[in-house]
Amino acid sequence: MTPRYPGTVRPPGRRTRHTLFPYLPELRILPETGNLIHGKVTVPADTPKIDRRLGDEWENWTGDLDESQSYHETAGLFTLYASLALFVLLAGLGFVLYMIEPRLALVHHALPLIARGLALFFALVSGGLAVLLILSVFTGRNLIFNSRVGQVAASRILPLAFVIARRLGISRDRLGNSFVHFSNDIVRATRYRAPGRTIILLPRCLKADVKKAVQELGERAGVGVFIATGGGEARQVIRRERPGAVIGVACERDLVSGIRDVAPKIATLGVTNQRPEGPCKNTTVDLDELRTAIQTLTGVRVE
Repeated sequence: MTPRYPGTVRPPGRRTRHTLFPYLPELRILPETGNLIHGKVTVPADTPKIDRRLGDEWENWTGDLDESQSYHETAGLFTLYASLALFVLLAGLGFVLYMIEPRLALVHHALPLIARGLALFFALVSGGLAVLLILSVFTGRNLIFNSRVGQVAASRILPLAFVIARRLGISRDRLGNSFVHFSNDIVRATRYRAPGRTIILLPRCLKADVKKAVQELGERAGVGVFIATGGGEARQVIRRERPGAVIGVACERDLVSGIRDVAPKIATLGVTNQRPEGPCKNTTVDLDELRTAIQTLTGVRVE
């Protein structure tokens, strides 16, 4: 459940006592920070007021607009860091195998050979799949036949790619933006057509006029449009509607989480929003990009 104020689990200003130890001093939750303070509290006059309801992925937002800027990356950035992540993973596997081989030999002389065979098989499969994915994304040719296989594989290497990118000064949102484009290109390369109804999931933070424009676009295309206030509600909509494909409109952080959660079961396209006032407030979306996503999944061209 998304807290109404970042870091809080109760409404602002509410007083509470420990449930297990009721004799401890009374606590107060500050609405501006979500901190628990003993006894009476005086809030400084210059404390910034919260003017938006932040989603779970933005609870640690500092208020810096540069941190929430919109990105326009290509699939190349994710390809680079995913390749580095795969190399690190295989190198780590080789190092572990080197360290444990003497102990395996003590158990049975055949175990080191079996371990090498399994490691080699994993390296060949993962490396081969990576090559096919990259060729599919950059040539537009369907070399993997199933978009969900590609999306799941990309999602699995993403956490390690995040770690490496952060070490090299690449922000989470910038790499996330590239990952969304990489994932979308996989779906386009497989020329996937949704077997059932396609739905669009919108965030609550979109401007009212943008929501209306998307609703009208969905009606003309025969696509269902739903507003989800969080990941839990989005999953409820998907379970209820049982769509053949999903188009998600959100920030990079929510889209990455949604693709990793939904893509193993349903083909998913992501459309990143623009955040001129920061996250979770008066966001917009490129309607042309949304039209392209609809045409990709349904084959219907909408003007």
